[in-house]
Amino acid sequence: MILFTDASALGSAYLGDEIDAEWIGNVLFEGSGPIVICELAKVEFASLLARAKSDGHIDEAAMTERLDAYNDHTADDGPIGVVPLIHATLVRARELVLRTSVRTLDALHLAAAELLADASDDTVIILTNDVRQATAAEALGFTLYART
Repeated sequence: MILFTDASALGSAYLGDEIDAEWIGNVLFEGSGPIVICELAKVEFASLLARAKSDGHIDEAAMTERLDAYNDHTADDGPIGVVPLIHATLVRARELVLRTSVRTLDALHLAAAELLADASDDTVIILTNDVRQATAAEALGFTLYART
């Protein structure tokens, strides 16, 4: 099993401000299976942190600390693998937005997850806190990671 995670779940784990933050953090950092994100999450995660800072939820030092942790976790030897955005991802995402009601960024994540699933013998399961993305993922045939 490969756990494909989006920025909403990353935000919960790194900010710790959602009700399920501890659970998601445990899944991501204490789990046994590979964790993978789309390269797009790098921008979304930075945006999420910048918004948390501007809203007064974290300060500059906390933002830097979380960015450093994210960079360590997504480094080549880190616990989170990064699927690059490639031309095929854009092509697949375009197909998704034309045939479903999925939003642009969600389509990019899901296209990356589909390409990963196509290239792997393992099952790709989606972990997200985004209800719209979860609905789209299920419509595409993905299983959502469920709290156990």
